[in-house]
Amino acid sequence: MSTYAPRAGGLIQARLPLVFGLKPPMGDLMTRTLAIRRSALGVTVGLLLAAMTLAAAALAAKPAHGAHFTGRTAAAPILGFYAPVRFTVSQNGRQLTGFSYGSFGCFGAGGFRPGVNPYTGGSIIHVGTVRVSASGSISVSGAKSTSSAFGNTTVTTISVTGRFTKAKAATGKITFSQKISGKFNSTCGPAQIGFSASAR
Repeated sequence: MSTYAPRAGGLIQARLPLVFGLKPPMGDLMTRTLAIRRSALGVTVGLLLAAMTLAAAALAAKPAHGAHFTGRTAAAPILGFYAPVRFTVSQNGRQLTGFSYGSFGCFGAGGFRPGVNPYTGGSIIHVGTVRVSASGSISVSGAKSTSSAFGNTTVTTISVTGRFTKAKAATGKITFSQKISGKFNSTCGPAQIGFSASAR
């Protein structure tokens, strides 16, 4: 009896008998092979999406409702004083209220007195309300804080991103730019600084 061998590079290597001079239905074979490949691809994509979902859940935690957080930015201390970060989690856990941080902006400052905390007045940037996602991610963009001193007005535009690593611990980044007008007119930024905060 004659036998049929698929061409080199074919999907099946086994030899198939020829019956009544008819070749095996290669079209059907290709259809089944493509279906198997698509099924395997679907399973792979599903597993990847599941892994990504689990990873995202592991990276963020839900905050403690009503908790008061304090911390500091990653800026180097000035005369032993760190730039503070403060905020309160809303009762429903979906907002941070009163978010503020200490900074001398991208223009900088000087003339600090030993033993005196320099982070007061205009060096405290008031961001306001920051959104918290259902998974514990923190975000706000385009927030503005205004301060005036020595005949100049400084407007700081801020974005905050971050996450709660635990119910009472958060970390993130603050990105800001500034515009000063009055006796002196200029702009600077954007600049970025990290922060961390915790609640008792």
